[in-house]
Amino acid sequence: MSAAPAFMSPLDQALTLLAEGRVADAEERMKQALRQATELHGEHTAGWAAAQSDMGNVLLRADQPAWAAECFRAAVSVPVPPGADPQRRLGYQLNLGIALALCGRLEEGAEALRESRAGRAAFFGRKHVGYATGLEPLADVLLRLGDHAGALEAIDEAVWIFKRAGHERAASSVALRGVIMVANGHTGPLFPALKDLPDPLVERVGTFVAARIQRDIDPAAAYRMIGQLAGALADRLGPDHPATIEALRSLATEAADRGQHAHRIAALEQILASYDRQDRAEDGLAAATDVAEALSDARETDKCLLAYEEVADRARRTGRVDRLSQALFDWGLALRNAGRPEDAVERFGEAVVAARGGDDRELRGQVIAAYGIALQHLGRAAEAREALEEGLSVLDPTDAAAQPARGHLVALLDGRDCGCTALQAAVEEAFREFVVSRVPADLLARFGVRVVGNNFVVDVEFQREPGDEELAKFNEVVRAAHAEFSRQIAG
Repeated sequence: MSAAPAFMSPLDQALTLLAEGRVADAEERMKQALRQATELHGEHTAGWAAAQSDMGNVLLRADQPAWAAECFRAAVSVPVPPGADPQRRLGYQLNLGIALALCGRLEEGAEALRESRAGRAAFFGRKHVGYATGLEPLADVLLRLGDHAGALEAIDEAVWIFKRAGHERAASSVALRGVIMVANGHTGPLFPALKDLPDPLVERVGTFVAARIQRDIDPAAAYRMIGQLAGALADRLGPDHPATIEALRSLATEAADRGQHAHRIAALEQILASYDRQDRAEDGLAAATDVAEALSDARETDKCLLAYEEVADRARRTGRVDRLSQALFDWGLALRNAGRPEDAVERFGEAVVAARGGDDRELRGQVIAAYGIALQHLGRAAEAREALEEGLSVLDPTDAAAQPARGHLVALLDGRDCGCTALQAAVEEAFREFVVSRVPADLLARFGVRVVGNNFVVDVEFQREPGDEELAKFNEVVRAAHAEFSRQIAG
């Protein structure tokens, strides 16, 4: 790798080295720059403070906030000469507070940021963007300290100033305000300020919220927050705006993680309706598939099968046989999972016909192999052998579908049972034991489980009314069992 150009400033050189992944070289370049500044200006001078600050900025980017904080602290220790511009020192102080907070020293960070706010108020005035710049990080630290009232006071000031100035940081401040409001137990709208922001900033609010819900927010609060954001974006930008669609997608993901099937389905149906309004057939097909999968996860069997029928109709209208084959295959899997093996074989057969007309070799092999296994389970041995041999001739030997297809063909040729029934019984018993052994002994009067297709259907009767925590734990254990044993019945 080439060295950073000599005509660049030491800071820019170090940042270039960081971008190349040369962290040690970047740090050494800043140490050298600090030594040079000390020799040229002396310690505790303005030039020395600037070099300390530059090194702190590099260290922050190198994810070393504790070391960076000491650099910024050194820079702040240099007093501003009478009549000199204090803005540099205000920046050092702000960065000191941010660095301290990043390394978990929240009280110290809050104190530094309070001092920064006071200094900025005196220099800029309390209506200036320069003052507001120090409010957002202060609000963030106060939130982490649990001082919701103080955090809300600071962020309200910041939002008002940034909105008034049309500043881009209005977006991140509005997002942070929503986080603070939800942490404070606010039950009303979280994003009323969206109505006063220009469209580009409204879009960015969605991006900041999506990043925020990944950290430092209780999952239940994050779920409510993303739900409110989706509604606010739909009201402000319209239901078909990309930012609205992205928020709905995030909501569906969060709902799936929490087992909130109705909310997940509703969000996905809104996305599907949007794509239909825009005549986006390919996106609509993908969204319709998502809806069908969500209905399957919700055990809404009848609605799920109707949804997969609609997916197949949409795929047929695209005129793309690979899309149609995949849709028919998915429909067949849903029918198999619903305990309708004859209907599943019919859909698999249609998927095979479509796949043979396409150019997706992997899909063709997988569909034909699944068709062969389904035929074998129905006792149609001759047809099953033909399909399995064809599927294996197409599939890569390392493909995940090849192993079960090969096992079924060998069993067929040897005149043996494929063993799926015995495997199913063993998995059912292992699933039951997994759950029963992980919940209180006096909780369950009955717990049964059976495999239907590639899904588990549980039958539970409680011996006594479970508490909220016990019920949450029980549901968590059942979800873990689903994840643990689904792999054993796949294929």
